[in-house]
Amino acid sequence: MEKEPEKKHGIMNTPLPMLLDDIESATEDAKKAAEDAKKAADEARLAGEKAAEEVMKRLRKVFLKMAKDIQDALDEVK
Repeated sequence: MEKEPEKKHGIMNTPLPMLLDDIESATEDAKKAAEDAKKAADEARLAGEKAAEEVMKRLRKVFLKMAKDIQDALDEVK
């Protein structure tokens, strides 16, 4: 009694055009995912830059207020 060979890889039973279609589809999906990731990274970068600008504006206001308060205190001493 001869043993039937085990089918380990379904790929051997899949027609080549179907395999190529699957590869093309996976490639397109990967490209779209990469574009989405790039867009998300750009949006995150812009949000970070905007947040940094806001922090710098607030720091400038605090620094200018401190400088004015120091100047007022010095003027009172004179």
